[in-house]
Amino acid sequence: MSDTPTLSHTRGHETEAGLFHNRGFMLLWAAYGISAMGDHISEMALLKKLGALQATNLTQLEALITFMFMLPFFVLGPFTGLLADRLPRRGIMIFADLVRAALMFNFAFLVTAFGRLGEAHGFTEVGAFVPLLIVGIFAALFSPSRSALLPTLIRQDQLVRANAMTSGLGVISTMIAVLIGGYLADHYRAEVSFHVDAGTFLASALLLTLIRPPAREIHRHHPGAGPAALAEIIHYVRSHHRVIQLIVVAVVVWSCGGLVRSTMPAIVRDVFHRPNYTEISGFQARLGLGMLTGAIILTMLGGALRSEIAITWSLAGTAASISLLAFSCFAPISATTAYHLGGAAVICSGIFATGVMASYNALMQRIVPNRLRGRLFGITDLVTMAGLLLATGLLGIPRWQNIDRWVGWILVAVALVVLATAIGSLTVRLRASPFHPKVAFWWNLNEFYCKWWFRLRRMGRCTVPAEGPVIVIANHTASNDPLLLIASVSHRVLGFVIAEEYHNIPLFGRLTHMIECVPVKRDGEDIAGTKAALRHLKAGKPLGVFIQGRIVRPGEQVAPKEGAALFALRTAATVVPAFISGTRYDHGVAMAFFRRHHARVRFGKPIDLSPWLTAKPDKQTLAAVSARFMQAIQELEPENETGPQTKHR
Repeated sequence: MSDTPTLSHTRGHETEAGLFHNRGFMLLWAAYGISAMGDHISEMALLKKLGALQATNLTQLEALITFMFMLPFFVLGPFTGLLADRLPRRGIMIFADLVRAALMFNFAFLVTAFGRLGEAHGFTEVGAFVPLLIVGIFAALFSPSRSALLPTLIRQDQLVRANAMTSGLGVISTMIAVLIGGYLADHYRAEVSFHVDAGTFLASALLLTLIRPPAREIHRHHPGAGPAALAEIIHYVRSHHRVIQLIVVAVVVWSCGGLVRSTMPAIVRDVFHRPNYTEISGFQARLGLGMLTGAIILTMLGGALRSEIAITWSLAGTAASISLLAFSCFAPISATTAYHLGGAAVICSGIFATGVMASYNALMQRIVPNRLRGRLFGITDLVTMAGLLLATGLLGIPRWQNIDRWVGWILVAVALVVLATAIGSLTVRLRASPFHPKVAFWWNLNEFYCKWWFRLRRMGRCTVPAEGPVIVIANHTASNDPLLLIASVSHRVLGFVIAEEYHNIPLFGRLTHMIECVPVKRDGEDIAGTKAALRHLKAGKPLGVFIQGRIVRPGEQVAPKEGAALFALRTAATVVPAFISGTRYDHGVAMAFFRRHHARVRFGKPIDLSPWLTAKPDKQTLAAVSARFMQAIQELEPENETGPQTKHR
């Protein structure tokens, strides 16, 4: 059985509260942000120490920085993941921060020493980057522990928002770090940057010591060490296609991101003609600004947007943004115009890249059991870093001649790879969808609209069967109720019995045709409409019916109509009750679609119709069945619920 966290498994009031009131999450969040600063402050100082602005291979040097820092993530990924599942995750992160602080205090000495050692053995340029590789070892130790600890501190429905907030803070930290790093590199000795860097890791370690891990984290099952534990996670990944697909997306994002970032210094210096560290770091900060904006957008959307959909459209947006950046390198425009155009493209790239990363992280954290999570993120680090190292290694290790002249074409190739991944993601998602592609588009759009604007939540599980004729009966509180029910059933598209005039509205009518709604006349004497509903059910399709016949004002008592009872007895369809709450009543039909709601939908157990199935569906039988339907709906009404209540208005 999966031990993926659910609300019932969380510990204490912290996980019940919002993220900003969750002490453990906020400490981890802040520690990660400060630690992320430490990963980037010294970058410009290292380039300065190597005399990068005067070099003809600036792209190569930038690629080497990424390559050496990320190499340990590839080499050690499975082992750091295993440690994250076997040892206390908070303790691992504290240890990694303290060691990185000690290394950064002595970084200038290490760069000089390894540079001389490299010169003596014929690898001058690579030798100076070895200290960065050592720091990367402990960054690789930190990463899977953080990713695995995060879901234990929060509720499962907070994962997208928590990952977006974490990405956003990481981006803010990166922006601040590159700006500070660029300023320090232009005005002070490199050692100053290295010492400031060390201070960030000490601050991160201090915050981590204040986290109180939840009980299920402290007492979680620890896997055995050695090959058996690694074999278990490898088998898990190989047998879960969804996880493999997410890892592929992660590989593309990281490898292509490394290539784009490696080209930025040369673009700023040669295309935009701004040859100083402050301008280079400022341009990279635009990428951070975009990622921050993307994190804010995802935080606002919360769980309204499905992660699978966010991945597809964010990949497409990333491809378009990188194409625009490539265009700024080739376009016959002034350097100033190209600079602003390229800057806008970089911001957009950051927005969409954050959408991809936060979404695949949230999906992995949601579907992978806690006991495997550290090893899974270790494997993910291994594979994603393999892609990143291959990409940046191809730029940084061979002795390319005048590689800076090819940055535009590198961006074109990257854009094509990301676009192909977006198309592949869309294809996989459509194949897995239970709906026709056209219907799937509108269903997903409706779900997003309901979850974001109406703040819809389905309380409990959906009891609508996966196949066969079914009638979903519900109370009618507002004109947006059909949308709420459709969004609450993810495996079937509900058609509804609707008034005939709505079926003839141009745009709305097309949608009702698409989901196979059944139009009836309001006079209650529509034999043709009744026959159409019966044919719909006999064909094994689902049908939604508001048995009160119209929107009911708060406090009003309306007897149920007998149509649903007739349909059920004539077709022996499964009848599932549902209760809608948290909506606001309006006299106007259209206003409900523009109001904010706190909509909630609850489904009940299918209603047992056996006492009436053998009886003739006469007036008395229909009245009895209709009364039972209304009772089943009312039994689902919540006694206490936050947010606006229809019955109180």
